[in-house]
Amino acid sequence: MMMKNMLTIFLATAAFILPNVANAAEHTIKAGARAFENDILYVAEGDSVHFSNMNSHNSVSVEGLIPEGATPWAGGMGENVQAHLEKPGIYAYVCQPHIGFGMVGVIIVGDVTADDIAAYKQKAMDTLKGPFRRLLGKINKIKPTK
Repeated sequence: MMMKNMLTIFLATAAFILPNVANAAEHTIKAGARAFENDILYVAEGDSVHFSNMNSHNSVSVEGLIPEGATPWAGGMGENVQAHLEKPGIYAYVCQPHIGFGMVGVIIVGDVTADDIAAYKQKAMDTLKGPFRRLLGKINKIKPTK
């Protein structure tokens, strides 16, 4: 009887978790000479983003400009890195050596409202310094999804 109960719990848990895993998509952001292709990307919760063609680039999430509790990422120079985006919200990222050229981007996970975007923009304006302020141009282009 105990084995039957354990099996039932396992199957119920799997039924809840597996659809989310099965529906997760993988997206690619490709590094160009001085810009990311897909520098503004909309994805669903649980999706992954793969940064490719990073020969002379890196991809680093910007501290303070990813959702609370989200996992940051920091790829080394030339490293094709993958970010797993479990938390909804807006994630800012940069290529550290090429920020001055505007090699920055944002990933929008799940739904965001105009108010969410305005609050994120204000937070960015309050915290970003120097060439990191180039992210403001990308943030200004984010469109509400609900």
